[in-house]
Amino acid sequence: MWRQTSLFYEESPSNSIKKIRCHFNLSNWLRRREADYEDTVNSEPDQKTSTASHLWHTYFSRVLLFQSFGLMDQLHITNQVPAERTWLESIKIELAHLNPLSNWSIWRVPNNLLAVNKDAYSPHIISIGPLHHGEQNVLAMEVHKLHYMLSLLARTPDPAKSLDECGKAILRFDKHIRACYAEPIDKYKENDLVKMLLVDGCFILELFLRFSMADLRLQDDPVFNTSWMVLTLRRDLALLENQIPFFALEWLFKFTVKPSAIGQSLPTLPELAFDFFKSSLYINRGTLAVSRRIVPHLLGLIHNCYLPFSSRPNPRGRGGWEFIHYSSVLLQAGIEFERDTTSSLFDLKFENGVFKIPPLRIHDSTVSLFQNLIAYEQRFHGGQQYITSYFLLMDRLIDTPNDVELLVQRRIIENDFGGWEDISAFFNSICKQIVLQDFYYAGLCEDVNAYYNKQCYRYKADFRRDHCKNPWAIISLVAGFVLLGFTALQTVYSVLAYYK
Repeated sequence: MWRQTSLFYEESPSNSIKKIRCHFNLSNWLRRREADYEDTVNSEPDQKTSTASHLWHTYFSRVLLFQSFGLMDQLHITNQVPAERTWLESIKIELAHLNPLSNWSIWRVPNNLLAVNKDAYSPHIISIGPLHHGEQNVLAMEVHKLHYMLSLLARTPDPAKSLDECGKAILRFDKHIRACYAEPIDKYKENDLVKMLLVDGCFILELFLRFSMADLRLQDDPVFNTSWMVLTLRRDLALLENQIPFFALEWLFKFTVKPSAIGQSLPTLPELAFDFFKSSLYINRGTLAVSRRIVPHLLGLIHNCYLPFSSRPNPRGRGGWEFIHYSSVLLQAGIEFERDTTSSLFDLKFENGVFKIPPLRIHDSTVSLFQNLIAYEQRFHGGQQYITSYFLLMDRLIDTPNDVELLVQRRIIENDFGGWEDISAFFNSICKQIVLQDFYYAGLCEDVNAYYNKQCYRYKADFRRDHCKNPWAIISLVAGFVLLGFTALQTVYSVLAYYK
């Protein structure tokens, strides 16, 4: 130790003074301790050996301590690096640890969207993954996660082996998992991250199984015995900031879910997930075929299920687009609104003055879901912004509660959310602060605007509105035409009689 230290320690006046001071302080300390030692020996002779040993052990410990300080001082003095090299090495390290942008699939919601409605992006009762782990409002669910994990492992032939296989699989993909997050999660060491993903992933799998197979539920299960719990879990598991990579779930599914243990035909993991979320999606199972593309996480699976069957309803409008008028204004111009029976939410049509729109159910859980899907599309690098385009179009159709009333009467909007004012406020705020690169319905809007701008259709609409509002108005109109016809005939006969 001493020899190694001397290799780094350069003599200088200031360093020599430090050595002298250290030696002087140690000498004074040793003299005081020797005096105490003599007193101890005189009073308790039996402790002579142990006290002396302890004294010298402490002495050398202090010598090493002082020498360590000297070494640290010297390292600070002799190993100074030029400032430009310090920041250069620092930035090299940061560049070396960057994750590829293409791997990012989980990120925090931008602040501009949080400013509109922060609650829509925050978990209420459960955290999944590292971004909200340990927050106070989600801690109560941690014990339920462990119970679900225990039940899942207990159905395997060898629970200990299954747990070990799951842990090794997650550990093997540690770097890939970290690369899925846009922000560094270095505060979680390998073992901490493995434990978190094991607990969260096993909970999700057991939740999906119990939801699809009621005979797997326990009598004292707090999740399914509490009326609001499943609905809230469905909401929280679809949050952008509450995701773990889907491939991690697939590995856990492979090692823990066995058909022999379930005792019935086993659905695939995407099918189990779809069954859990489908009541909030308002789409049928046929759209699950779309989800066969790469799935980054559960929210990405939901996004895939919502994708339209056709690439674009109208290919025009690539260079720009013009928004349409509100639904009440379009109605006055002679454009009718009808509920369409198509299975895709995005399959809007405009034909012969009729705007056909698939039904949309609005309730608390779908409000949060759609806002997270829009936030996902803001940085989504896998395709077009279909959901953002849809709600931007609906925002243009809905301006006031009167517009909502019109679409509710046409059974296009199914309201489980609140009053017409609440729905109007939802549509008017959902697309605030968003950026849209390519409007999916640009061609559709061109067709609607072209129809609206034709004067003959507007005159026809004005006539229908003013004279055909109810049966009595129609009867009066017909009677007026009949009277006008008789008057014209009488005039003709009078003229003919005059010339005869």
